[in-house]
Amino acid sequence: MTNSINQPWAISDKFIARYGETWANMDFEIESKISEKNFKSEPMECLIGHLVVCNQKIAMRYKDLIAYSKAVSTTSNTVYANKVNKHDAFAIDIKDRSFNLRKHEIGKLNQTLADALHCAMRGYELGLYL
Repeated sequence: MTNSINQPWAISDKFIARYGETWANMDFEIESKISEKNFKSEPMECLIGHLVVCNQKIAMRYKDLIAYSKAVSTTSNTVYANKVNKHDAFAIDIKDRSFNLRKHEIGKLNQTLADALHCAMRGYELGLYL
């Protein structure tokens, strides 16, 4: 079983019907073994896992996770602050891929990336990559 942030297999049909397939299947799959050697020598280049958005898997290194977490957070804050229509879609670019996501999907993407970054940092601090 993969180490998952959102555990999409546990989302009920009620929530899938309410928020949609894109929202329900959004996830970050953490690598099963992150090498201490990689984290020690080149922490920013270490592969942390894969972001799953719109049935696409995107490999994320530690520096990618930091950068895209900040970028999506800014976009999410802007979308929620402007009180846009819930059916409007906005372009989100992640590693040369563009996704048209609605307000609640951007919010979940923001939370997913923030949680993945937090887990990666906490795992390193606790020495789980040894």
